[in-house]
Amino acid sequence: MQTPSADSAMSKVESYLEETVSREPTIHSAAIMTADGLPLIVLMGKGEVEKLELAAAIASLGALSEQTTSRLKIGQYKDLMLRCSRGHLLVKRISEANVLAVIADRSANLGAITLIIDSVTKRLKRMLK
Repeated sequence: MQTPSADSAMSKVESYLEETVSREPTIHSAAIMTADGLPLIVLMGKGEVEKLELAAAIASLGALSEQTTSRLKIGQYKDLMLRCSRGHLLVKRISEANVLAVIADRSANLGAITLIIDSVTKRLKRMLK
């Protein structure tokens, strides 16, 4: 069970994430989850996805990315991007324990979204300490 101060901290994190998503119209969903697949904060917009399914899928992608980068001896993965026919999934590591996943429209400027996600993860890293 979380303490009241932990609940307050997560509430602040959720508010910050909601503000960020609302400022960028091409981002319609965002989630913070543990690296092993536990959803912490899930903000879903268009195309609702089951929270646990999303968290499990992101955890699987992260684990596969870790294995791949380890086998290739290119270091620890920092982020990944899936460009799809109807949108994009971007996942960025916040810390060893947490990741941020963002679903953006097909029309999104991926350079701009990447800059936003980089900024957001820096702030989330401080907020989640």
